[in-house]
Amino acid sequence: MRLWAVALMCAGLASADALYLDDSWPEATRATLQELANEVWDVVAEMFHSSLPLDLPIRVRQSQAAVPMTRVLEDEINIRITAHGTYYAQFAFQLGHELGHVMLDPRRTNGVVEALCIAVSYEVLDRVGDKAAMSPAFPWLGDYAKNFQPYQRDDQNTVLKKFPREIQDLVAQKRWSELADYLRAHAAEMEAGHANDREVQTLAAIALRSGPVEWGELAGIAGNTSPSVSEDPRFRVLPLTPEAIARASDLLCRMGIGGGN
Repeated sequence: MRLWAVALMCAGLASADALYLDDSWPEATRATLQELANEVWDVVAEMFHSSLPLDLPIRVRQSQAAVPMTRVLEDEINIRITAHGTYYAQFAFQLGHELGHVMLDPRRTNGVVEALCIAVSYEVLDRVGDKAAMSPAFPWLGDYAKNFQPYQRDDQNTVLKKFPREIQDLVAQKRWSELADYLRAHAAEMEAGHANDREVQTLAAIALRSGPVEWGELAGIAGNTSPSVSEDPRFRVLPLTPEAIARASDLLCRMGIGGGN
């Protein structure tokens, strides 16, 4: 059993009533968005086998800020979403990413963690779209189902177009081993501050999803840093320990992280 999984046994299990949209959301759309938030939360909980690093309620607030964000406060996990109106696919995309942080451990981040959360958001859009198309929890969700997966493809393709043609071809031709080699050579560019950090993170997310992903293997992994979250629970940007990378090498190697592929 992975060491971080031991800690998760003492943490909480995901439940729908643990996540709520606060009154920063317009009354006209809050109820519908809460329904969608519950669907996204159910999908993420299923992906990660309901294992939460922190047993705290999750408050989702709407903000005019430039980017979404997740932070741990004294008595809650606070998620900031910037999607507005009834852009449901964008809302699911942003919330899926931030819930990725919740499941990986919101007290730490780095380029690898951000790439993993992009992969989570893509997986959420695919799964929510499939679920809503086959057995929608609400009539409006069935009507909207066709929009989730195109949003994922559009975001992915928009980023891919920023890479040279030969890198785009690696993805199109499913040359995953060569893509991992490219990512390994450019791993430093995933870190915040690099001009193309979001692009390289997205490329790594695509590589991760090139095969089946046992998402539960990654639950809590972000907290494996030096110092660990148990030693310093403040939010910090720190790299994963070599031991954590080695334990998840079967997945991370696709992203060019750790050993050979």
